[in-house]
Amino acid sequence: MKNGQGMKRAMVIIGLAVLVSGCAPNSLYLPKEYDPTASARLRVYFGPATRITLNHTCLDSSRSYSFEANDPMVRGFSNTVIGMPMPNIDEKYYSEYVVMAGIPINIHSRGGGWSHPNAIGMSIYWPEFGQSITAVLEPGKDYETLYQHPNTVLRELVVVDGVVRTKPVAVKKSEVCKKGEIERIPLPMG
Repeated sequence: MKNGQGMKRAMVIIGLAVLVSGCAPNSLYLPKEYDPTASARLRVYFGPATRITLNHTCLDSSRSYSFEANDPMVRGFSNTVIGMPMPNIDEKYYSEYVVMAGIPINIHSRGGGWSHPNAIGMSIYWPEFGQSITAVLEPGKDYETLYQHPNTVLRELVVVDGVVRTKPVAVKKSEVCKKGEIERIPLPMG
C-alpha cells in the first residue's frame, strides 16, 4: 500500500513540475512584445539558478526589478522559445526573454551553499558558487548567458551568411549594493 501512495505522490510532483515549466517569469517589467528599437532578446541556458535584475549595476538584496530566469528544478523540463537564432552548441535547455535595452542588466548565476549531516553524523558543506555580471544590452540584438565555472558568460548572437556565431560582450563584475548606492530610474511596466 505504501508503494502505491509513493507512486501517486511522484506522479503528482511530476505533473506539477511539467505544468509550472511552461510558466513565464513573474516580472511586471518585461516587455510583452519584442520591439527591436527598444528591447533586446536574452537566452538563459539551464544550469545554476540565474536571477536577472533590470536597471541595477550591483546586487540588490530587495530584488526589485528582478526575476528568476532559470530555476533548475523546473525550467529545464521545457524550453521557452521566442524565436532567437540558435548557435550550434551542446547546450539544449534554455529560456528566452524579451528585456528592455539601454539600461544596466545584472545577471547573477549561483548554486551550492548547503550542508547536510552524512551517515556518521558529520556535516558536509558545499560552499555557494557563482558570479554576478553587469552589462547594457543594445536594442535589436540577441544575447545568451550561461555559467561556465567559475564565470557567468554573456555573448551576443550574430548571424553571418546564415550561420549563427557568438561573440563576447564586455561585462563588469557586480558586487553587493552598498547602502545608498542603489540609484534607479523607475521602469515602465510591460
